[in-house]
Amino acid sequence: MQTAYCFTPDRTFFPPAVRAIASLIEAEPKAEHEIFLVCEPDDVTPGFDRLPRALRERIKLMTLNFSRFEAKLAGKGRFSRAVFRRLFLDDILPAGIERVVTVDSDMLIVRPGLSRLAGFDLGDKPLAAAYDMIFLMDFKADALARQFQRSRRSLGLALKTPYFNAGLMAIDRARWRVEKLTERVTRALRDDPKRFPFMEQDALNATLAGRFAPLSPRFNFMGDFFLLDLERRLEPIVLHFVNAPKPWELATWRGEARFAENYRHWFAASPWPDWAKAPGTPPWRRARPPRTRLRQAFAARLSAFLDETPFIDR
Repeated sequence: MQTAYCFTPDRTFFPPAVRAIASLIEAEPKAEHEIFLVCEPDDVTPGFDRLPRALRERIKLMTLNFSRFEAKLAGKGRFSRAVFRRLFLDDILPAGIERVVTVDSDMLIVRPGLSRLAGFDLGDKPLAAAYDMIFLMDFKADALARQFQRSRRSLGLALKTPYFNAGLMAIDRARWRVEKLTERVTRALRDDPKRFPFMEQDALNATLAGRFAPLSPRFNFMGDFFLLDLERRLEPIVLHFVNAPKPWELATWRGEARFAENYRHWFAASPWPDWAKAPGTPPWRRARPPRTRLRQAFAARLSAFLDETPFIDR
């Protein structure tokens, strides 16, 4: 099945997107991925043409003006209009591509396995994705979980209805088109933008109401997963740094040093060495997060749920 692996950054996320692409190639060097970097001309950070030839030649850079697609769609807070670009990939990508894998710019591919997304049977579902912490936080049952429950109810979703993270999706292009998801989701965003605090992710979840094929957290290891000591057990393929600051923001990142050092090492040898500059005493954490009693209980309940859930990648 012809598959496109698509990255859609704005200017702020352009160098991290290239780092994410490099990590995909590093994880599966023998795979012949069709990799698309889709953005507007002004988003291309100077120096892209100085990337190592072996990396540069693997990337199909597509630049276009998104204004004709994004009319009346506005960014919000830390989310720029670029979050909507994945909604229009069906209109943009070449004919012949049957499956579209969207990959967020704040992801790192750390193990082989992303190429499996090309072969999964999605049944009658238009896309596959992993559960978001907005849904999984129910197993923690704290104030944030209750806030997320109110958010899901406001989307018209029952609490038992799964809610996915849109950072990585494996899209059946034909099914997406039949269900007119671009039109339906963008119409919802234009008609009532205040209803969707998490932008296109909320609108997709409200539109599909649980009709997606579930991927295990191995394909989108995010948020609280890093705090629950589940990394060794789950062996994630894709790490997703959903929160701010990001690990390439070396002066403010307070997470584990290994992630900041990964970005610093890569950027030091890239056309963007300024991104590798770190303070003399960085705020990064050298040890893994402590296993508090609350986190252990959350991990146990979450693990029990994950063990009994029929993910399509099992």
